[in-house]
Amino acid sequence: MIVYKSVKKTNPRTGETAYYASQVRMGHVSIDELAEDMAQESTITRHDILAVLSSLQQHVIKYLRQGKSVRLGDLGSFSVSIGSRPSGSEEEVSANNIKDVRVRFRRSSKMLHQLRATNPQVHFSNVRTLAKEDDMEVTNP
Repeated sequence: MIVYKSVKKTNPRTGETAYYASQVRMGHVSIDELAEDMAQESTITRHDILAVLSSLQQHVIKYLRQGKSVRLGDLGSFSVSIGSRPSGSEEEVSANNIKDVRVRFRRSSKMLHQLRATNPQVHFSNVRTLAKEDDMEVTNP
């Protein structure tokens, strides 16, 4: 279930305000938890899965440093993009112009379909509704 809250936003061009649904992160899953879940569904041990995931992390970084994109099957692909300062001419552009490196993730078409809002397997719940069900007080969701 994807949990959301209501957020008031002002359009900087028009000054009009409106309320929008904004996702609420409900915690995170560590690599250890992921390995444990995967181990419970297979004959591979948690430690073996952790070793593979750790190696995957190292290799993804290695390939990104080489300027390659890394495709992870039906999840999507990682690639690097850079931000740079402008120069007056082509000849003046150098590595010194580069101010930051970002990692981009592009989801696959399968993941796009699986997480589409119109997919009947995707469920949404307002954080206020959850709080009422759990008798919690939500002061600033």
